[in-house]
Amino acid sequence: MKKTHCLQAAIALFVLLFFSLAIVAPAVAAGKYKDYPVPKECLDQVRKEGSKLFIYDWAEWWPEELFKNFSKEFGVKVVRDHYADTEEMVTKLKLNPKTPYDLILGAGAVDAVRLNEMKLLKPLNHAWLPNMDAYLMDKYKNMPFDPGNKYQFIESLFYTTYTYNAKYVDENDPLMGSWGLLFKGDKYKGKMTMIDNGFEAIGAALKYLGYSYTSDNEKELMEAKALLMAQKPKLAAYDSWPSRLLKDEEVWLSHLWIGDSWWLSREKPEIKGVMPKEGTYYAGNTGFIPKGSKHTATAHLFINYLFRTEVNVLLVGWIGYPPVHKHTMEFMSDEMKAWPGFVIDEAYQLKCDTFDRRMIEGPGKELRDKIWEDIKK
Repeated sequence: MKKTHCLQAAIALFVLLFFSLAIVAPAVAAGKYKDYPVPKECLDQVRKEGSKLFIYDWAEWWPEELFKNFSKEFGVKVVRDHYADTEEMVTKLKLNPKTPYDLILGAGAVDAVRLNEMKLLKPLNHAWLPNMDAYLMDKYKNMPFDPGNKYQFIESLFYTTYTYNAKYVDENDPLMGSWGLLFKGDKYKGKMTMIDNGFEAIGAALKYLGYSYTSDNEKELMEAKALLMAQKPKLAAYDSWPSRLLKDEEVWLSHLWIGDSWWLSREKPEIKGVMPKEGTYYAGNTGFIPKGSKHTATAHLFINYLFRTEVNVLLVGWIGYPPVHKHTMEFMSDEMKAWPGFVIDEAYQLKCDTFDRRMIEGPGKELRDKIWEDIKK
């Protein structure tokens, strides 16, 4: 999601560390929330596996402190490899199921569903995840993409939205707050990006037209295609992570995920987030254990560590995505709680769509793929 030059990354890391300390409310009181250690059986297996954990995730997203603290406490060396987008990750595991990653982080629910149906994931052992079972909000224990969290865990939520630079985008524009700002008029021609993902781009167009983000209706999908084809000449690019373009003010308006816009606003306060009035798509930022894992108990140890309250507070305060941990929100700053999309009321969520099987199978999926192919020509 975040591949930049080394110098830019170092500067961003310093700035984000500074702001992350300021945006999280007072630290978690020591001992206030119980840490539920993994069972001895799990720890015994961790020792047998050795002292390494191989993680495949986005670059420059989660705080390095989180990984360093885990290594220091448990004596496990964390080795990370990074993917540029989740399609790259899915393809890599599909082509080589024995790729020895122990844990995939930062993926989407759809990716996990696809991989699970290809029999490329290991089931989660909930007896080894007492923190997750104790602290994951009940309403996220039976999401439609994986009831009971059998093979993936949700570490935060994402909403697909858009972001703009208030120096250049008119906040009084009648289309502000609507998906229409991305699709209607030429005011920001050449200064916009859309997420380089067919489901997301087509979904945004569908939602603006008053349809479901996950629609498989041919008439609706063809209307969305027409809207996207008309929009295409106005775009600077299709880009899954336009942070450099936004930061350097090469673009002013970007289709983006809510946490990513928060992350960018820490460096550039003129960057603003929007929750489109028509609604949007949401699901879990998820993790899972791939079939090729050789340190499966150690992967469970890390997941359980992630659901410690103080660790989850560190994570959410850094990435800016809405928490799924029962107590994390208590420690978020008022500034973060006020960021569009961080706290969602039930009325708005009812306007939104989440996982549906037609996203990954059937004639609607085939038509979406063909539409995206035509758009990207």
